[in-house]
Order: sequence, then C-alpha cells, then structure tokens
Amino acid sequence: MGAESRARPGGGLLRRRRRAEAVDVSAERVAQAARWAAWCGLAVQGRRPEDVRALLARLREAAAQGSPQTRAAAVEALGRAPAALLTLLDRYARVPDAGSPHPDRCRARPAPPGGDAPSSDLLGALVASLDPDGRVRQAAVEALATAGGPLPAAASALRAVDRVPQVAERARAALLARTAPDEVPAAVGVLLAVGGRRRAHGLLGAYRSVLAEPARRRAVRALAGHADPPVRRFGVELALDLGEYVRGDLLRTALHDTDQVCRRLCAQRLLELDPEQAGRLLWASGAGVRELAVSALPADVPATRLVAPLADRALMVRAQARWKLYQRGEPPADVYRKQVRKAARRADGVPGLLAGLATGLGECGDAADVELLAPLLPDPRAMVRRAAARAVGRLARPCELVPLLAPLANDPDPGVAREVFRALARVPDDVPPETLWIGRTRTEPAVRRLAERIGAARAAGYAQSGQSPR
Repeated sequence: MGAESRARPGGGLLRRRRRAEAVDVSAERVAQAARWAAWCGLAVQGRRPEDVRALLARLREAAAQGSPQTRAAAVEALGRAPAALLTLLDRYARVPDAGSPHPDRCRARPAPPGGDAPSSDLLGALVASLDPDGRVRQAAVEALATAGGPLPAAASALRAVDRVPQVAERARAALLARTAPDEVPAAVGVLLAVGGRRRAHGLLGAYRSVLAEPARRRAVRALAGHADPPVRRFGVELALDLGEYVRGDLLRTALHDTDQVCRRLCAQRLLELDPEQAGRLLWASGAGVRELAVSALPADVPATRLVAPLADRALMVRAQARWKLYQRGEPPADVYRKQVRKAARRADGVPGLLAGLATGLGECGDAADVELLAPLLPDPRAMVRRAAARAVGRLARPCELVPLLAPLANDPDPGVAREVFRALARVPDDVPPETLWIGRTRTEPAVRRLAERIGAARAAGYAQSGQSPR
C-alpha cells in the first residue's frame, strides 16, 4: 500500500508533463499553419516577384529539410490557397532568383522516368513538379498520380498544360481520371486560371465531358457549391446543362444567391422553362435578374405593373422598362409624369418609389418637367432631394440651375451636395463665389473636387476674357 502511494505522485507528474508537451506541439502547429497561410496570402494577393520567390524558396527548403510537421503545414496552406498561387509559383520557378538558394540545393531531386519516386511526401512531389527540368517534372507527375486529394489534382491540372509534350500527356491522363468531389473543384480552378494559354486549348472541355457523365453528379454538386466564384459559376452552368436544378432550386438561386452570375444563369433557365415566373423575379435582389424579368414580361403588360421597374434603383432595369413602353408606342415620360404627381401627393408614401420616379423622369424627360421636379428639392427625405437634384441638373436650362440648386449647396446630405455641384459644373461662370466657397469647405472629398473643378473652369474663362474674378 505504501509503495502504491509513493508511485502515484511520479505518475501524475509524468502525465502532466506529457499533457504540457502535447499543448506545446499543438501551439507550434497552429503557429506554423498561420505562418504558411500568411506567406501564401502575401504571394497571391500582392503578386510581387520577390514574395513569390521567397515562398518558393521556403517550400523547397521545407521539402528538402523540413520536419513532417512543417511539410504538413505547408501542404495545408497550399491546399487552401487560390488556384492562382500555383500558376505564380510555376512562373517564377523557371528562372532561379539570384538572392535565393538554387533549386539543386533545396530539393531532393526525383529519379528519372522509370525509377522509383524519390520523395514519398506530397510536398516534395509538388515542389518537384515546378522544377525547370522537364525530366524532374515528369517524375513528379508520376508521383502525384498516385496521391489523392485537392492539391495533387491541382498540380496535375497545372502540368497538363506543360510545355514538354511528354509531361503534358501524362498529366492530362492523370487529370481526366480525377473525378472525386474534393478533387474536381481544385482541378477546375487551375484549368480556369490557365484557360487562356495556347496549350490549354480543349482541355477544360475534355474535363467537362468527363464530369458530364451520370456517375459524376456528386462532383458537379461540389463544383456548384464551391466558395471560389469562377469555380462555382462553372459548376452552376454545368449543373444547368445537365438538368440538376428543378424549378424551386432555380427560383431560390435567382432570388437569393450571393453571386450575380449564378443568379442570372438560373433566372435565364427559369424564364425559359416558365415565363410566368417573371413577376416573382421582379423582386429579386440582383439588378441583372430584375432586368431579365422585365424583358420576359408580355408586350401588353399594363403600365401600372411597370411602375416598380420604372422606379428601380438600377439604371439597366429602368432602361428595360422604358423600352417595353417604347416598343408599343407609349412615351415613358408620360407615365413618369403621372406617377410622380401621384406619388408626390402621398405624404406617407415610400421615398424610394418617388426618388426612383424622379430619377427616371430626369433620364427621359425635357426642360418642361423641371416645374414638376422643383417642388421635390426641399423634401425632408434625403433620398428624394438627391434624386430631384440629379433630375433637375440634367433637365433644367442653364439659366435655371443656379436659382434652383445653389440653395442646396449646404445640404446636410453629402449625396445632395454632390449632385448640386455636379450640375453647377455646367455653368461654372454663373456660380456665386459664396456657393463655390461652401463647396470648397465641405468635408466630403467628392464635393470639394467638384468645387475645385468649377473654380478652375472659372479661372480659365476669366483668363481667356481678360477679366478678373469677383
């Protein structure tokens, strides 16, 4: 019994020591992962040659002399980096930098084709695939073909456009065999990045044909749900061609997706299948989808149903709605005038509707509409004042601009002041000095720049006429 009690403290100390060592190892892993992620991010974001070469030197050193923990952190960071990083590394690996170690001193050179692969770890094969020597790259491609995962797939896609035909052929064969859901997005990302190269002609189409097979539906869904926008757009387009989306999926994506290209692709397909969905798509968050919805409306759609598109916050939607009216011989300006009068009479109306109608009238009206728009300039809602100032600045005669807009130069809303001075730039010689001084002393840089342009135009005009400014 006494021996057991004496053994327990030592055993507890040993357990605490092991636990502390495990915590230290975990902390070192986290620190290494953060360092490699920072180096990869710096290289791909700045795209400076010195950053890319520095990362390449670190990768070569880690592949040749690094610990397993270091190599694992480097592989993880490369796997999470954008596809553009591999193309950058490949570009700068061709010509060694004078200030960095030579590749021969920082790598374990793979054996020539036919021999055993010298580097059993993934990082070594990846670094060898970037080697200037084509024989080394070919051996690396053979080694990568036996490894699974996103990073070997991306490296195989990069070598599939290699300048050496033998390397490219072997890499293409390995690439077309990679159809796992976790590998396909990485390979497609690289293929999209190198798609403009002459040697990449037809490669993406061939890979797309492989993915179009019925057994590859999981890979297609992985593409359509990927975080990288170009990869996701490719996946959504492929899924649409394969009929993977039902109408509910199309409507949900068109209304709520975060990527505008995916929204537009799904809206186009939905309207092809069911044009009656145009009414629901008018309330989509994307302007491109709303434009498609307006164009899909029937030619005899009532003008009252076009009020919301005519007052849309996006110019492309307003233009499409006006084109609907032009096509049937109905002047959009008449509809705008009627709706502006109706909206202005509602004291509790939606300010966005009145502001959109005023903006649209300013785009297709004439000088006679200034009388209808001028009462909106002192509106208590900044959105309405901003739209009215923009419309008056476009339609008013030069002699009317200063009397109508100069009182708004000191407006508390920066957008209103910006529209005022943008309109007053049409008549720089008529702008009073006090109004110009207000613009030069406002806190908004855009307003100050417009005021300075007006002052410069005034000075140039005075210099030509030989007069002196007031």
